[in-house]
Amino acid sequence: MKKWILITLGALVALVAIAYLVGTRLPREHVATVRAHYRQPPDSIYRVLTQVAEYPSWRHDVKAVELLPERNGHLVWRERAGSAALDFEFTVAVRPTRLVSTLVSTDAGFTGRWIYQILPDASGTMLTITEEGAVDNPLFRFLLRFVFGVDGSLEKFLGALGSRFGERETMRTVRIS
Repeated sequence: MKKWILITLGALVALVAIAYLVGTRLPREHVATVRAHYRQPPDSIYRVLTQVAEYPSWRHDVKAVELLPERNGHLVWRERAGSAALDFEFTVAVRPTRLVSTLVSTDAGFTGRWIYQILPDASGTMLTITEEGAVDNPLFRFLLRFVFGVDGSLEKFLGALGSRFGERETMRTVRIS
């Protein structure tokens, strides 16, 4: 019995070590772009995106939002997901076509920003989000690339936004690098 436990533990340690080694060979930085269509006007999309205090009502991964003091006239907030808390700032806000949400927490182990392009089309709005990020930990880089997907959080966000409007969005990944 002890032999199987040792073999199992050894195999787990080997798997983690291999994942870590592969992660060291992956680029620290990544860019992912995902696009979705909604039957809403751009101003409605913009308004929902900037009402960060309402995020917990439609983003099920966000448990609470705390508004923080503005920085350089920009909206700043803290999102809580489980025990993790991350601070964000809208570093660019051009109503109703463009937003840039920047992670301002310095101890998260990753950095990044989401660039929102909100453009009208014939039947509503095309929302494009580009994530520009960097992940320090090689194991987390491995998990991001091979388990969660670089575009996973973007797709989850766009799906939640579609549900917020009571519609199924048409989504596609445009680019991952």
